[in-house]
Amino acid sequence: MPSIKVDFFDRDDQEAIQWIELIAKEAAKRKLMIDFHGCSKPTGLEKTYPNIVNYEAVRGAESDKWDNTIDPDHHLIIPFVRMLAGPFDYTPGAMRNKTKAEFKPIDPGLPSGQGTRCHELAMYVIYDQPLGMLADSPTEYEKAPDIMKYLSAVPTVADETKVIDAKLAEYAVMAKRKGDNWYVGAMTNWTPRNLKLNFTFLKPGVSYTAQIYTDTKDSDVNATQYELKTISVNRNTTIDLKLSSGGGAAIMIEKSIFKK
Repeated sequence: MPSIKVDFFDRDDQEAIQWIELIAKEAAKRKLMIDFHGCSKPTGLEKTYPNIVNYEAVRGAESDKWDNTIDPDHHLIIPFVRMLAGPFDYTPGAMRNKTKAEFKPIDPGLPSGQGTRCHELAMYVIYDQPLGMLADSPTEYEKAPDIMKYLSAVPTVADETKVIDAKLAEYAVMAKRKGDNWYVGAMTNWTPRNLKLNFTFLKPGVSYTAQIYTDTKDSDVNATQYELKTISVNRNTTIDLKLSSGGGAAIMIEKSIFKK
């Protein structure tokens, strides 16, 4: 479905809100989806105009160009606070990943993101963005076909969502189902941590194949480093997720051909 992204409202007075509703109404007539950027927080207008799929209304990844505020500490506040208001447009997907020690704002030039590569991948599961965005240059994604395999598969909307484990502003682990497949995202703030993930959300008596993107022992010093492994899992499986400082993990789980 065609879509438009409208930016720079930068206010929430009566006139600006009237603009937003008029745009939504006229876009609906033309069967256009809308991503409102640079706008005020959502208040439910998408219930009247379901063609509104994203609102920004968050301090997003672009701020990495000019300050240090958009970091993993900030990323772990968003699911507990901003997401309560509805879908949003953070623009994840940074491929130039930096540790806390390495990061510095760059504008103009080639900006980077704070946290590990897997931290960014996990956002595509944990964050609610029905119109998914890729924030980096297309050539950066072309360098990592295994990353593109994940990004092209992870759904922007889900049939079922489960919070596996979470603590406000510290970490979050969520699983989302689309059809028969599941997707898991895990994120931590600047504190490295080990988390146990059990797969009890899977159907009993069914075998699955999981492709697991995780931080490596070197991700604390080189945030672009990650490991991809494929294992068989079922609802009795438990694995350890070792998340680096500002780290994360992303998992794609597909139903195997044969049942146990």
